[in-house]
Amino acid sequence: MDSNREINETAFDRSGRYEAGLKSLVKCLRWAFALLLVGIIGTLVYFVSWGGYFSVEPQQAVLVLRFGKIIQTFTTGGHWFLPYPVNKFVRIQTNQQLLNVDFVAPTLTENEAPNALTPGKDSYLITGDANIVHTSWTVSYRISNPAKYYTTLGTPVDPVVNGRISGDPEFKDADGFVGTRGPVTFLRNTFQQAVIEATAEFKVDDLLAAGQGRYAEQVQRLFTRLLTAADCGITVDTVTLNRVYPPAFTKAAFDQVTAASTTQSTLRNEAETYRVNTENETLAKQAEIIAAAETYRKQTVAVIKAETTYFESIYKEYLANSDTVLMALYTSTLTEAFQSPVEDKFILGTDGKGTRKVWFQLNRENKVKAPQAEEKK
Repeated sequence: MDSNREINETAFDRSGRYEAGLKSLVKCLRWAFALLLVGIIGTLVYFVSWGGYFSVEPQQAVLVLRFGKIIQTFTTGGHWFLPYPVNKFVRIQTNQQLLNVDFVAPTLTENEAPNALTPGKDSYLITGDANIVHTSWTVSYRISNPAKYYTTLGTPVDPVVNGRISGDPEFKDADGFVGTRGPVTFLRNTFQQAVIEATAEFKVDDLLAAGQGRYAEQVQRLFTRLLTAADCGITVDTVTLNRVYPPAFTKAAFDQVTAASTTQSTLRNEAETYRVNTENETLAKQAEIIAAAETYRKQTVAVIKAETTYFESIYKEYLANSDTVLMALYTSTLTEAFQSPVEDKFILGTDGKGTRKVWFQLNRENKVKAPQAEEKK
């Protein structure tokens, strides 16, 4: 009985030995409660004020998800909603983005001989005439519908983290294969499908020569059609073909064909230039001959008209007085004959009675030689 009473007295501390400790404990509990109350109040203030506020940065869109369901999309301004766990804010980059896709051959060392390409390992394309080519592409695209983009392409939980676009998450299948799943992987696979289909429609000569423009346009057309069918909220801006080349094993043969094609093109251009120049020269000569002939015609017609006028006037005078006109014409002819530069001049004629007469010029002037210039000393 005495031992039980002693234990009870110790439990209730009737002697006051634990009073100071109890007071300290109560004081600590009061401070803890006060701090907890302040934390609760601060959390409530943050919850109903800044915790639900967000501003949309340039070239971004913000999706508001309420319990996992998209309720609204914002592209500008500042907005407030009840914060997590009621609502979640997902940022998506909407500016133009680039994707590089290559169908390139394995890199060879300087002394390494090219080997056959391995299907499923080496990246290559088959043309419509059963030839192999390698290509390199750059795709420019943008997210035109953020909501569809986020819900259809298995995007990361947070597509943008600290202002940077998150990469596609990795996964591992039952066979141990490790890959990625997400929008970039989807775009890459879809674009590869478009390139494979378009390449099968062209011959290797077109891809390595003048048909590269049509080839790139066909790839962009097929890629846009596949994205439209997927309805994933992505719009293609441009598709650029950076490079197209044959396998290393056949590169020398293709280079020879290309060189021959270049030579052929050069010779054709030179022949075309010669043809154009010859035609231009011929046309110029033709115009010159026609112009000269036209000038000669006009001059001849003018001379004939003048002579006709002169003849008609002489003819009228002849009808009026034939002897006077004949004497005048005869005298004029003699004058022209004696004025010619011929040294010896003889004129044969008759006196009208059948007697022949000869006239010749006497006392001809001697030719005077021009003084020679003095020789220089």
